[in-house]
Amino acid sequence: MTNFPYGKAPFWILVLSLVTGVILLVVSGKSDNDSYDLVFVTFARSHLEGYQKATKEFEKEHGVRVHTQLVSGRAVKDRLQSALMTDAEVPDLVETLADSMGYFTQGPVEDIGFMDLTDLLKQEQVNGVTLYDRFVESRFSRLSRNGRIYALPHDVHPLMLCYRRDIVEDELGIDINQLETWDDFTRIGRQVTKDLDGDGNPDRFMIDLDKAGGDFIIPLLQQRDEGLFDVDGNLTIDTEGVIDTIVWYIRQCYGPNRIAFSAGWGQTLAKTISDGLVLFYYCPDWRSKQFEMDVPQLEGKLALMPLPAWKPGERRVSTWGGTGLAITKACKNKELAWAYAKKLYLKREDLGDRFMASYILPPVKDAWELPIFQTPIPLYSNQPIGQLYAALAPDIPPNYASPYYELARSKLSEAFLNAAQYYQEQGKTGLRDYTRTELKRVSAYVKKVMIHNVFYADAMQNTSGETSNRTMSK
Repeated sequence: MTNFPYGKAPFWILVLSLVTGVILLVVSGKSDNDSYDLVFVTFARSHLEGYQKATKEFEKEHGVRVHTQLVSGRAVKDRLQSALMTDAEVPDLVETLADSMGYFTQGPVEDIGFMDLTDLLKQEQVNGVTLYDRFVESRFSRLSRNGRIYALPHDVHPLMLCYRRDIVEDELGIDINQLETWDDFTRIGRQVTKDLDGDGNPDRFMIDLDKAGGDFIIPLLQQRDEGLFDVDGNLTIDTEGVIDTIVWYIRQCYGPNRIAFSAGWGQTLAKTISDGLVLFYYCPDWRSKQFEMDVPQLEGKLALMPLPAWKPGERRVSTWGGTGLAITKACKNKELAWAYAKKLYLKREDLGDRFMASYILPPVKDAWELPIFQTPIPLYSNQPIGQLYAALAPDIPPNYASPYYELARSKLSEAFLNAAQYYQEQGKTGLRDYTRTELKRVSAYVKKVMIHNVFYADAMQNTSGETSNRTMSK
């Protein structure tokens, strides 16, 4: 304690938080664990419910007992990391958000609390195809460090646009095949965003975008290969592509020529869709099921389309969200845990059933061959949305993990909001230069924080400049 640089009070607060986190994780995730052969923790109730059948089958096949536990996402991240750091009891298998993986892999490689799954994935084969090759390759990017994979991807989450087909096509006569690029999209958007009742306020907008930027910007950056970090962990939030994206986004959300409206979430979003206030919406696979539950009265009036490309012929899909399944190094029976992980994530028939329950596209490519993925979905004008998402999935962009991912995302939002304020006060003149200055400023801050992590800085120095063929090319 005498060597702790910030004083006694912060020291004891830190100790208390670590101890409390460990205790809570052990109590919530490891109760009566001696009577179980495996303990599995996830943050998603829908996942847990979807695994019940496979878990029962696995227990019967192997003559074992598996304890499944639902824990909040925050607890999985913070409490699990505390437990791993203090060698406390931890679950054998854990599902965590992909955004959190950098948090678990930030120290020396030997201190990472998850099993390295790379060799297992690349050596095990089914009918001559490695397990690695059965997955959508880019989904490993968020679950890796220095080309080594520490979790199995649960999903793909391709991002398309959902639109009011009855208004866009039937009423307005818009041919969505002509919306090939974002330039095409914004041009049409300026035409259809209108004040219909003469009160001075638009009554119809082209697209739902969060005025604060937030998570809505990240998929657009990824679509043009402008993630927050590159494959080697270098921060990349101040490139010209990021500047272009932010300037474009601001001009859609603010000013007299805006085409975007912030529809929010939940009931507010459902009412916006039902009223036809906004025509187009971000729709990753998981959101397509939410829409089905929230606006069933619009059956046959919605449809999906690929994202417009930034330039003709370029990528027309992005991704939003993600989850991974890791096996902890503390697991006493890693072979059994690996078998259970494969049971949950690789059984094709179960993946088909789970798709129909959630519309979440599995990352296992051969599962898409199942007839169930061709099922017409009434809400979306009988489109086979599984087939639509699967057709775009191989082109999903990578998005690389970092222990500083959340910090970088936060500072990117700070720069965005400052640039949006500038645009409202000063207009478009000088907006690009101001945005560039803001991004350079916040980038410098994040890099300054990063270099204080000695292990991370050393890893960066060792990998900088290498031609990476370790996982996938960008």
